[in-house]
Amino acid sequence: MDWTSQEALGRATGVVVPAYFSAAPTDDLVRRLLWMTLGDSHHYLPPEQVWVVVDGDRRTARLAAEVQEALREHLGRTFHLLPLAENGGKFRALCEGVRGLLARHPEVRYVAVRDGDGDHALSDLPALVRAAEEVAAARGDTNVLVVGSRASRHHPMGWVRGELETLLDRVTVDALAYHLARQGRALDLTRLPGANGAPDLSSGYKVYGREAAEVVFGDAPPRLCSLSETDYWRYGPETVPVVEAALAGATLAEAARVTFNGQPTSSFGDFHVVAMYGALLAWVFTRLDLPLPVAAQLYDNAACRMLLATAGPGAETLDAVRRHTLERAATHCGGAEIPPPCPRATFL
Repeated sequence: MDWTSQEALGRATGVVVPAYFSAAPTDDLVRRLLWMTLGDSHHYLPPEQVWVVVDGDRRTARLAAEVQEALREHLGRTFHLLPLAENGGKFRALCEGVRGLLARHPEVRYVAVRDGDGDHALSDLPALVRAAEEVAAARGDTNVLVVGSRASRHHPMGWVRGELETLLDRVTVDALAYHLARQGRALDLTRLPGANGAPDLSSGYKVYGREAAEVVFGDAPPRLCSLSETDYWRYGPETVPVVEAALAGATLAEAARVTFNGQPTSSFGDFHVVAMYGALLAWVFTRLDLPLPVAAQLYDNAACRMLLATAGPGAETLDAVRRHTLERAATHCGGAEIPPPCPRATFL
């Protein structure tokens, strides 16, 4: 068995942290969350291979600069801070950070993406990178994407969001499998067990091999399909990279990670769940050129298995997401007729 030392893996790894905090958390809380995210980085990789990208927020940039300077005083080295002038969305911030990191550090083979809110533990990084290294060794290249999967989506994010993320991820896998099958390809699920109802594709903690990162975060024009440009950059940082990596032949894998039992802070409440998940599902269907009847069936196949459907308001949410998804996809396809929902089974 080939074995790369952890020290060597650390030198081959870069980390990109998109950072944005709303006005709700106090300065003290933001500082503590940034310290939780960045304070121990030097134990895992060279500090200069950590890039923090502030998504157009002056307060976040100021507080990140305080942490940066404190680490410089303590270590003599510190992370790279890239404050963006305008808030353009998490996906845009990731693209800026990954491109900058790869251009500055040609020795980096793996790029980890972690949020800045303290929820993505650095102690999980070695296992995720080692999983990527194992897959890369088997492939002979770094066209690899490893998802840091959570034991539960519901505990950290709440019931509705956990259900809708599971639905999105399940449908995304099914849509990819359909699209690739039409090309004579089979989607490799051997490293995507999906033990939590579906592979945790929506997890924000991911490790990209360099080749996968160059495809996903490169300077090619975005494939907007049914999404507006604004929604693409704000809604797309998890689903879009997975789909694009799979289409480029990357091997997708999961490795377990820890997460909070409840998030310390989140900007998720700023989004309307029906619009966000409907827009993402419509993008999946239009990016993968699914006929509308097939798209509707894949949605219904997944929705009927969701426990969210067992409560009246939950069933209404699933129906609303379905309508929003298929209406957006139909509009993109020139106004195709939307298939009616499949009748719910009377018996299990």
